[in-house]
Amino acid sequence: MSEPYFIEKGIQRLISENRKVFKGTESEFDEYINEKLPKIIEKLLQGIWDGLYEYSFDKENDLRKHQKEINEKINKNYGNGILLLESFIEMNCQVSISTYDKYIKIFDTYEDQLKLDTLISLHVRACQIANEIRVLVSNGYADGAMSRWRTLHELCVTFLFLYDNDTKITEMYQDYHVIERWKKAKEYQENCEFLDMDKFSKEEMEFIESERKDVLEEYGKEFGQSYGWTMEILPKGRRNIREMEKLVKQDHHRVVYTWASENVHSGVSGINKRLGLREEQENFLLTGANDYGFLDPVQYMTVSLTTMSETFLNMEDSSMSRIFKEFLYALQNEVVNEFGEQ
Repeated sequence: MSEPYFIEKGIQRLISENRKVFKGTESEFDEYINEKLPKIIEKLLQGIWDGLYEYSFDKENDLRKHQKEINEKINKNYGNGILLLESFIEMNCQVSISTYDKYIKIFDTYEDQLKLDTLISLHVRACQIANEIRVLVSNGYADGAMSRWRTLHELCVTFLFLYDNDTKITEMYQDYHVIERWKKAKEYQENCEFLDMDKFSKEEMEFIESERKDVLEEYGKEFGQSYGWTMEILPKGRRNIREMEKLVKQDHHRVVYTWASENVHSGVSGINKRLGLREEQENFLLTGANDYGFLDPVQYMTVSLTTMSETFLNMEDSSMSRIFKEFLYALQNEVVNEFGEQ
């Protein structure tokens, strides 16, 4: 049985002190405690508040000791892999920079530049999420890292879908923000008073409504539905990330995506199975960090990011691109091997 938390100790101590001086039965004492509860809480706060602050700022408190131990184990077992992972992500960031610098000078139409800007934005966000995964892994949060890969996978699929189709689909993707803003505005208006926030003015809502009306007139009513921006590629009833995966040949990751979703949603699988627990630890209640479970999020992150970067590099058939890709593949393998050997 675990030792009582220091706040629990303080409550127990205060109750014991009152019980010692109280003359009466246990039931009478319970009534006394309930009557005096506000004053007891006030006294308790006076005694514990300083202790709470001291604990919170103590560099050697229980939480920080545990985190330090976990970080030491991770650095010992995965330190080289994390350093290689940093370099791998940096290489992918450089692909974004190089691609933009090169093609923004070549593409001279608004449509081509819009498509390039959109693809670059998706790739840049993917690099940021890769860094988030790196930080989560470095600090012992395998399940959190896997949930971030889920988002990275969606970015990868969207990136490939837009890349494979003409510029009109990119324009529809960008224009879909009008639909998303309208949906968010409606939800905001319904809940802002409860949140103690100001409502949109009548004029602001009319503007948002008019923008929605304009895009629906341009593309049709189906554009306002979920994934409406895919309507010219995907048939009605099949406009979703699963169908997009099939078109861009990423559906082999569907089962992994489903596993990763368990760390996002509240299904029972997500509370019964934790990636960050070893088999012999399955009955543990994991509330924080652990030094286990990093191979899957690292492996799938490197695959998704490499897929996106490779797409950019394939835009030019040059020695530079071919050699850069080989370095990227080699570093990806090294990263995965480092995490797989533990």
